[in-house]
Amino acid sequence: FASEEDLSGMIFSMIAPMLVMMMLFTGCMSVGPESIAGEKERGTFATMLVTPVKRSHIALGKIFALSTLSLLSGICSSLGLILSLPKLLGTAEGIDLTIPTYQFGDYIMLFGIILSTVLMMVGLVSVVSTFAKSVKEATGMVGPLNILIVLLGIVTTFSTGADAWYWYLIPLLNSARALGGILSFAVEPLYVGITVIVNLLCVAGLTVALAKMFDSEK
Repeated sequence: FASEEDLSGMIFSMIAPMLVMMMLFTGCMSVGPESIAGEKERGTFATMLVTPVKRSHIALGKIFALSTLSLLSGICSSLGLILSLPKLLGTAEGIDLTIPTYQFGDYIMLFGIILSTVLMMVGLVSVVSTFAKSVKEATGMVGPLNILIVLLGIVTTFSTGADAWYWYLIPLLNSARALGGILSFAVEPLYVGITVIVNLLCVAGLTVALAKMFDSEK
């Protein structure tokens, strides 16, 4: 009894969250290690640290600047994949797959989740890059995070049934589940709010940790 749009939304909710999360993190990986580990390797980061600027301001500047680039890169890649899904998947069980029609509020929630997720991903990559001494080392250390993103996307793809609120307290997993809920027309605004708040709290904690790391001479 489901309409074609409902079936398209279900298929999108199974595939798109994993692809979006992967593309967003790929954007973070492409600019994060170079920004901190690369500057440490070239010696320009030491010059920045001796300027009369608070470490927290440097950390916030890094996170916001990298998030902007990562967000643009991730959104462009995700849009290209999502728009091409109907052609890639062709016809599912005799039903033409089309891009579902979402409401304006759905796009607002999508943007909020994607933005908060990118900020958190950039924070994670920045903290890892601060530990590394070179871009090569930072890229290798960030690799396991990429595997984690893929695994979370796969778990979300095969999840069934109604979600409980406590799943949205787990960073990264909450973003994938919230994206799936919006794309399947089964969104709970409360869960989206919990996801955004948890992600922003993680960003605040990562920013404080990054500033503390910048204070250390080591």
